[in-house]
Amino acid sequence: MNAENKNIKENTAPAAVTEAEEDDDFDFAESFNRKGRLFTIDTEGMEGHKASEVYKAVGSDPLIMKAIFINKDTGYGESVSVVTPNSVIYFSKANLEAAHSIRDNQKAVDKINEKGAFFRITEFEAKKYKKKGYSFEFLKKSEIPEEFEEDAACFKW
Repeated sequence: MNAENKNIKENTAPAAVTEAEEDDDFDFAESFNRKGRLFTIDTEGMEGHKASEVYKAVGSDPLIMKAIFINKDTGYGESVSVVTPNSVIYFSKANLEAAHSIRDNQKAVDKINEKGAFFRITEFEAKKYKKKGYSFEFLKKSEIPEEFEEDAACFKW
């Protein structure tokens, strides 16, 4: 038996793993388990609006995100719903990557649950479908007016 085959044969037997070692090896796995709902806002009774409707009403005025959900199938595949304090705004699947990134980032989820996140709706030309599409982008603190009052767009939607 040559040295290479000897090593393969010797390494085929499973090594004994203590319970403590096994727990250490699988600590990372717990972070992938969902522990209930990611977002705490109650959406019962909220009206839903297409992103295009909201954009036509408020343009790129700041809005507050209180939750973000991924709808598994809406007839056109997955889509995204962004929840504001008063309504649900529906976005196309063009926003899926951002939605998954936000939902997979525990710090982002915690901040959104704690106080929300300011965002605006942006309009773009969907070349594939030759029509306008709508996306969302987060605002920097410097982009939020200091005099932001309760009658601002974010509280209407």
